[in-house]
Amino acid sequence: MNSRNPIFILPEYSRAQFQFFSDAVRRMMAAKDELYGSIPVAEPSEVLPVTQNTMPSGEVVQNQPLQMKATVVFQWDDIRTCNLEALAEQVNNAAEERLAQVMPHFFDVFHRTCDAAGTGADAGGRPFSFELYLEGLERMELRFDREGKPEMPTLIVAPSIAEHLRSLPPITPAQQKALDELIERKRTEFNARRRHRKLR
Repeated sequence: MNSRNPIFILPEYSRAQFQFFSDAVRRMMAAKDELYGSIPVAEPSEVLPVTQNTMPSGEVVQNQPLQMKATVVFQWDDIRTCNLEALAEQVNNAAEERLAQVMPHFFDVFHRTCDAAGTGADAGGRPFSFELYLEGLERMELRFDREGKPEMPTLIVAPSIAEHLRSLPPITPAQQKALDELIERKRTEFNARRRHRKLR
């Protein structure tokens, strides 16, 4: 910057540039990773607290704040010529770097929380199958809407497993019967919990 022209070094310019770039990176991350895009954006805060959740078992799951870093390099010639392709490349690179940091952290928190809640399961090297899916549902508390329809959990898997799922054959009548019976048991449990809450 030219120190003889202080109008061009106002802090408002730097803040606007930072905000624009941050918004662009966040939107690029959401476009690249559907799961990340589904995570609610937290309100800005000057304090990054340590979060913790107490499971029904009494176990406490504690999570430290995650500091994300990304390398951004702006060339003066690109700025001078308003090179939007160079800007888009920087946004893309920063989004890739941040996703490589935040998503492993997310799955680590998710894994530890599920284990503490007793809903985690080890497949023991078995490939994903309908039976494995039922085992997972068996460990979960399903919720039901006012019409009694189950609110089924979202299945989040790696791309390789997603490809494997697409290759699986349609479920058989016996598998559908097992799923229906499981859902009916879960509906009975859900209604019993709801009645218990109303009586308290």
